Amino acid sequence: MVLFRQNTRAAAPRRSRSKFRAEGDKAREQRAWAKAAEHYRSHLLLAPDDTAIWVQLGHMLKETGSHSDALQAYRVAWQQAPEDVDILLHFGHALASSGDLNNGLARLREAASLGCSQAAQDLTIYGEQIISSPSPAREAVLPGTLAALATETGDLVPVNYSSIILRGNNYHATGNDPWIELDWKPTARPQDAIVLLTIEMTVSGTADKAPIGQVYADMGEGFSERNSARFSLSSGKAQVLLLMPQHITRLRLDPDQQQSTFSPPKLSITQFASAEDLAATVKQHAHPDADCSALLRLLGEVSRNGQATKLLPPVIALDHEIDNHANFSHDYNYWLYFNANPDTGDYQKIREIDRQLAIKPKFSFVMPTYNTPIDLLCECLDSLLVQSYPDFEICIADDNSPNRDVVATLERYAARDSRVKYVARKTNGHISAASNSALELASGDFVVLVDHDDLIPNYTLSVIAHYINKHPDADIFFSDEDKVNLHGDRLHPYFKGCFNKFLMYGQNMVSHIGVYRRTLVTKVGGFRMGLEGSQDYDLLLRCFEKCGDGGIVHIPHVLYNWRILPGSTAMSADQKSYAITAAQSAINGHFERTGMPFRSTDGFAPGCTAIKPTRIFDTSVSIIIPTRNGLHLLKPCIDSIFQHDHANVEIVIVDNGSDEAETLAYLADIARSDNVTVVRDPGAFNFSRINNLAARAAKGDILCFLNNDTEVVSADWINRARAFLSLNEVGIVGARLLFPDGTLQHFGIALGMGAHRIAGHPHLSFEGTSPGYFGKARLLQEFSAVTAACMFIRKADFTSVGGFDEELSVAYNDIDLCLKIRESGLKVLADPDITLIHKESRSRGSDKEGSRAARLAIEAKWMRDRWGETLDNDPYYSPNIDLDRVDFAYATKPRCPWPWEIDLPGA
Repeated sequence: MVLFRQNTRAAAPRRSRSKFRAEGDKAREQRAWAKAAEHYRSHLLLAPDDTAIWVQLGHMLKETGSHSDALQAYRVAWQQAPEDVDILLHFGHALASSGDLNNGLARLREAASLGCSQAAQDLTIYGEQIISSPSPAREAVLPGTLAALATETGDLVPVNYSSIILRGNNYHATGNDPWIELDWKPTARPQDAIVLLTIEMTVSGTADKAPIGQVYADMGEGFSERNSARFSLSSGKAQVLLLMPQHITRLRLDPDQQQSTFSPPKLSITQFASAEDLAATVKQHAHPDADCSALLRLLGEVSRNGQATKLLPPVIALDHEIDNHANFSHDYNYWLYFNANPDTGDYQKIREIDRQLAIKPKFSFVMPTYNTPIDLLCECLDSLLVQSYPDFEICIADDNSPNRDVVATLERYAARDSRVKYVARKTNGHISAASNSALELASGDFVVLVDHDDLIPNYTLSVIAHYINKHPDADIFFSDEDKVNLHGDRLHPYFKGCFNKFLMYGQNMVSHIGVYRRTLVTKVGGFRMGLEGSQDYDLLLRCFEKCGDGGIVHIPHVLYNWRILPGSTAMSADQKSYAITAAQSAINGHFERTGMPFRSTDGFAPGCTAIKPTRIFDTSVSIIIPTRNGLHLLKPCIDSIFQHDHANVEIVIVDNGSDEAETLAYLADIARSDNVTVVRDPGAFNFSRINNLAARAAKGDILCFLNNDTEVVSADWINRARAFLSLNEVGIVGARLLFPDGTLQHFGIALGMGAHRIAGHPHLSFEGTSPGYFGKARLLQEFSAVTAACMFIRKADFTSVGGFDEELSVAYNDIDLCLKIRESGLKVLADPDITLIHKESRSRGSDKEGSRAARLAIEAKWMRDRWGETLDNDPYYSPNIDLDRVDFAYATKPRCPWPWEIDLPGA
């Protein structure tokens, strides 16, 4: 499914006059529809809120016959201006033409209700009566299709549907999201705590993959992924548990996730005779390797108590092909229950691990307080005092709270437990001064920074001590974190990667929980005045300057629960604007101290910052572009380079046996340019050999490997790459690549993903404007690898590691090069402000079938043999994240065990 930017506000369209928009208008006037569409797409990457151009893009795409893309463009325009009658008219017709007649008519009805006479007239063409009032909230439906759908649905009755057409005795899905909404028949709603829904239907037209359906339960708040379950229909039958069906207002059945043909669905609901019957059914349908004990325990609680649990969704698919855990492990509470929930035996092992530690550090919690709500302060202190690791102290400085109950509470805790130490400041000095006052009380080997209203699990210090013993020379430790609301619900986990210096310039990735060697904090002078709101960010940067990347260790477990309160940055990063200003000041101070040629600037969203070079670099660059024929791809690529700054840049085109007259003529003509060289390589296609040949011929100090099916969007792309490669520590700079429809094609590569477990593209097909997972689709950062579709590297470094390995003729050669560069001690970056449009291998075709698939398997084995252990341990991709998905879903079982899950020595 193609994803577009979601924006439902009816704001005035943004009239940004980029040159792309002007060129698009000019091409439209010349009736050059395809050319106009490409210019409009480029414009929309820069001005995604320009509603009028989304509409024009839809018109141009419709003229070229690209009806599905036109529909998506109209959809974005409608989302931005949902009450614009012209947009409703165009969107409605596009929906109806695509086969989604229900929603198409609904949009036309809305336009008619807003006074559009053309929409009212057009409705009569579909046999509609002209309506005089706005359309109802629920879409109107076609009675004939509903009647046909209702033939074998048992206790459920179809009430709505989308993207489905009745053809003969079967149904055809006209889009990628067909669905049928079902309501209970009167008095038919089951009253048992758990019942079994059986779905029987055959699905055809999906030869490339097995049909996967999905069922949603509306718990009174609409349909959501949280309350859904996927199931396989390869056998024509699926079974789904419905939990507490008396609370399910409606169900939605998605027959497949792509266009297909399916038979009328047969639905039936049955009750379980006993708990044993339920258990036997679950075990019969579970994945062979699935451990059902915990799931059955939770289901047993639902059956006995007759109450839902937040650990389980209301629908659970039972399927041999889909592991039960995977169906609902995206629910964080469920994930925590199975993956961060030590039992009595685990705590016994934790105590034994603590006893056997060779290094037994003392910890000092450092915590400033100011007018903390007493109940939250007590909860925070209680979570610190119940730590399983025994050797710690709590050092608190109250910053002259007007509420004297705060100090009274601290007095009470200090009297009760000698590990609680506090000082009551006589004046309010703000958070940096208060933190320093708390720091003066500390005597531990490491200080642990905590906020006065947050929580930590009771095993936090034990886990930290374990990692200190694994990394005795490290000076800073940080962990994953999540949020906790006032009801105690944990949510929004941030599963981080290892320390990432350049990501640090976009966000304080260390943040919570931050653990610092006390002597290092003392050495850098503690917290600085004037950086309030980002004082810990500033401390991190100054400590990093002393210890370097190798002195900072990530602990891949959630050890901190950040409280969500009004006014807190845990709720929204823009709650404290002064913190953002302070963050930029801290980063710029770091750049000045370290001599880095950058300045911190506003990022794409509150809480995130960006950086830009402080000067123009003139290092010579050779842009290497392999091609074979495909002039319609190559020429726009070359033109886009010439449209932007290209001083001291040469273009090296490697012609891999072109035989089309127009391509050969173009190459002969452009070779006459002073800064363009054409190199011939007529042999069989081998990406590595072709680029190595061009690299030897290139004169530039920096090589830019660039696909011929790309177009440059960023005006300063060359200077940004030069700036980063002026740093000795950086070896490769990659780009952010967008599909022509504006969705994300590439921004960094994660190892271990994909069918061959080599690599994959996180955030693939996300909206181009989406921040992604905690901003990581839009933030400068280090990756294990980037694609050679746009890759900058110093020629000397490329040569020193042997260039591209020619054993990898097509796939994985860029990943192999990146891993060699990283093995040499250099960093691989991806810069979101180097943006290109990428039409992705259209000149070469797919690798999924025939000889290409066989070749891909061979090259994958080569990579596994060469980089196996590295591929299994991407330092920048959390072991808590699923390798089979690109949306940062939680791994069913984390790839990094807790300390208590590891066998003790001698056990």
